[in-house]
Amino acid sequence: MLSFNGEYSYLPTISLFMQPILMVMVLSLLVVYIYNFNQIYNTFQGMGLPGPAPRFFFGNLIELFSHSRHSAACLSDWTKKYGKIYGYFIGHTPIICISDPDVLQEIFITKFSYFHSRRPLPLQQEDLRHLLAAKGDEWKRQRSIIHPTFGPNKLKEMQATIEKCINELLDKLDNQTVDIEFDISPLLKRTSMNIILNCAFGINPNKNEKLTESFFRRCSQVFEFSIFQNTLSICSMLMPELNFVWVTCFKYVNIFRLWLCSHIPLMNRFIDTDPNTWLLYHVENVIKQRCLHGIEKIDLLQSMIDATDVVQKMSPSSTLSKYRLNLDELLNNIYLFMIGGYETTATTLDYLMYVLATHPKEQTHLQNELDKVYDDYEQLTKLEYLDCFIRETLRLYPIAPFIVNRQCNRECQIGQVKIAKGTNLAVDMFSIHYDEKLYGPVSPFQFYPERFLEKRHPLAWLPFGVGPRNCVGMRFAMLEIKLALAKILHRYTILSGERTVSQFAEQERFVIGPKNGIWIRLQLRENETTVK
Repeated sequence: MLSFNGEYSYLPTISLFMQPILMVMVLSLLVVYIYNFNQIYNTFQGMGLPGPAPRFFFGNLIELFSHSRHSAACLSDWTKKYGKIYGYFIGHTPIICISDPDVLQEIFITKFSYFHSRRPLPLQQEDLRHLLAAKGDEWKRQRSIIHPTFGPNKLKEMQATIEKCINELLDKLDNQTVDIEFDISPLLKRTSMNIILNCAFGINPNKNEKLTESFFRRCSQVFEFSIFQNTLSICSMLMPELNFVWVTCFKYVNIFRLWLCSHIPLMNRFIDTDPNTWLLYHVENVIKQRCLHGIEKIDLLQSMIDATDVVQKMSPSSTLSKYRLNLDELLNNIYLFMIGGYETTATTLDYLMYVLATHPKEQTHLQNELDKVYDDYEQLTKLEYLDCFIRETLRLYPIAPFIVNRQCNRECQIGQVKIAKGTNLAVDMFSIHYDEKLYGPVSPFQFYPERFLEKRHPLAWLPFGVGPRNCVGMRFAMLEIKLALAKILHRYTILSGERTVSQFAEQERFVIGPKNGIWIRLQLRENETTVK
């Protein structure tokens, strides 16, 4: 074929020649891709495990996301159908779901060295440095440094700060018209945030109202729906082999948005920066200011720094880096505490208010116990019925069931099942918490705090996880919850209203919580009539 300059051109011939070759290559890659998917989808058949049939590419993700209640309830439905150990797929990632407490005890405790890692979250960076993401020796090092910051003495130091924030909540409740129904959820969220800011950074919300409002808004946004983030999260779940691409895209788009809004204030009207990026940026500033000016306060940040010093003095021959958190680790762990502690505690208090309003006899029992030791911190932490009441509420309404998971670090045998390295394990917490064999003879669907007076299986109650990787902030959360209940119930009786039950519904975000808030009425107790 002649070209414009009269010479022969072989390009069209080459193009025509290459087209069928390219088509064959594309088809071959597609066949290999489909074949590999089908091989993965046969994983559980080879292991002898039942489970729901996966859809090509999506696995069982559609069923999980489209469940009428939430994805944790979907796992519970599958457990009823396939038994206490089965397999399902997120995209083409196989996950073994377990609700047998004996098997879980072997995984979480007996053979912990085989399962010391958690399953990576969607869009989780490979180099993320905090307790939730750390693995192996890295996790062990961080845990040994951070764990002392939640010891009894440190918690006692923070008690006055927590009580101050709860007293501010009581002042706001005093402004509510008695016996008029209202949604208490926003006040509980605000109180939880105030406690976190005070106890984590020593920030007084009353003196830093603008900063506090910004932190509150951004922390709330972390758990709200974001089209951009959710789309990338789904891509990360469906194509985890390209996780680096999704993480990089998410990271640099958000950095650019933050830079744009910082340098061109007008853009704040049109672009809302990613809450995670904003929070990390401002948390880092707080840490740098603390280190730069040598400020010391009674808060979590200071306790974490103090804990590293204590551990170092205990082993003077060891290197400094082994017993100190670097800036990234300190930043990420403080951020993790802020995000995790804010929403989970507020949601727990939401559920407690709902249970109190709908179970008046149990509330009276709890008030009688609390009245005997009011203002006595040592006795408050030892109250039996109070502890049972909180445990029973979290049994009925587990808040973050998907956080309790594991990843196999080396091949091992669990019962009759051989688990390969890299296999992900999920826990069906709802099936365990509602198991009649574990929680009978009183129906597990009934609110009955006294069931915790009896000794139960150590793996029967899992809201805070279990084993060496349980929630490091559990004692702090329980202290906060117990102080809040003690002070609220000393002054008020929680009553139900027209919307308490009718408006109650659950929604799943990062945690499972009330969708429409918690509507209650307050009745001032006789011993507090003169106070108001």
